[in-house]
Amino acid sequence: MALGLRTFHLVASARCWLELLVLLAGGLAPVGESAAEPASAETLKTEVIYRALMFVTWPAEREAAGRGLRVCTLADGRMETALQSLQGRPIRQLTIDVRRLARPEQAGDCQLIYLPTPMPALKAALAGGAILVVSDAPAMLDHGAMINLQIEDGRIVFDVELDAARRAGLDISTKLLRLARFVRRQQTSP
Repeated sequence: MALGLRTFHLVASARCWLELLVLLAGGLAPVGESAAEPASAETLKTEVIYRALMFVTWPAEREAAGRGLRVCTLADGRMETALQSLQGRPIRQLTIDVRRLARPEQAGDCQLIYLPTPMPALKAALAGGAILVVSDAPAMLDHGAMINLQIEDGRIVFDVELDAARRAGLDISTKLLRLARFVRRQQTSP
């Protein structure tokens, strides 16, 4: 009984941490001389992506000290612009390097790629690579995303496609999985 209560408190604490993160990210909006404007949805999503990166581990050869953690985008839009704010920020022993790719074939050097829409041509470029695929478009878990950000009741929430991440050689911490709205796993046959 006590263990169950402790587990409840840990899960509740994790959910509170995410809500606190979203509130703190909302406070990151620039303050002008007039009243402060709230942070944009793209800014909040970018902060959630940054925090999520702290709980994802790539294979050792992709996470060597001194190597950058390459965050890549394939389109030009507000989310891609917001991701540029991650340039130079630290994740463990890595420093984030944000790149805009001209073609999907250039994705092989990325550790994270942001997809604004499904891109069937990217599937071959991602095959066998330890690349975390993130999106904020609806139903992207069905189109290759491993983390899909959404707005629900005015909050940023995310879903995780755990099997796809594992097939790519990525380890997503249970701390992050507990914060997810939904974690999708394949059902295994008995």
